[in-house]
Amino acid sequence: MGCNSSRKQLPQFVLFGDSLTEWSFDDSTQGFGWYLTDLYKGKAKIVNEGYAGYTSEHVKPEFSRIMTRITAPFAPSTLLFTIFLGANDACFVGKTEYVPLPQFSDNIRSFVEEILIQDNLADAKIVLITPPPVNVPDPLPGDDEGLGPAMAKALKGKEPKQDRAYLTYMSKKRYADGIMSIAKEYEETDRVVGLNYWRALVDAGLEEQGRTGELDEDLFPGCGLAGAKEFGSGWFTDGLHLDKKAYNVLSKALTETVIGKWPELSPERIGT
Repeated sequence: MGCNSSRKQLPQFVLFGDSLTEWSFDDSTQGFGWYLTDLYKGKAKIVNEGYAGYTSEHVKPEFSRIMTRITAPFAPSTLLFTIFLGANDACFVGKTEYVPLPQFSDNIRSFVEEILIQDNLADAKIVLITPPPVNVPDPLPGDDEGLGPAMAKALKGKEPKQDRAYLTYMSKKRYADGIMSIAKEYEETDRVVGLNYWRALVDAGLEEQGRTGELDEDLFPGCGLAGAKEFGSGWFTDGLHLDKKAYNVLSKALTETVIGKWPELSPERIGT
């Protein structure tokens, strides 16, 4: 073997996002990173580019670094790039979201555009994953409107729906709708697709509770209002981060979306 020979590099899937991506590779929660690593073993390298605590604004320098790496000479080909942000952006801080929706949307578009214009990423497909809902605990007996004793006291005489947890829950839906709208803007490229994970997780929670098809937003699982049920055991490790059941919904939806739209990305067809 000559010194100029090298092992053939596997193509890569880049998973880009916040803690919901970074921690998706853990055995304990068996997230979509863990799932794809197993599914594509020997076919593609699944690269963890998740950054816990980051918003779409904070993560811009990391995105630039990733782009430099994957467009460098002799870099392995990138077949799939998932963008899974918004879980932190959509959280209410005071009276507004941490990163307002218009700014968040501009950030997502800039990431998509940067990938699409790269000549050596012409084969890269992009999946925009919406943020999931949060999970607010069921109200305790006697709580005012299910907000919890401290929140009920703070909001005494005010509109109960101004509870920050509920606002964040519904904010995640607005950001999810925004992601799906952005994906639609690029559908003619045939390289971008949106995955409405917010809706998929709400539907899965409703199904487990025997409430399939309910659309009353005041009764969505985990919204924290009186009469709504929280997601049960196995869905969230806390109110924000995902556990096995929630990640399983994402893994299934993601693989069905990717392989359904781009059959050439099925494990058995890569490298053939």
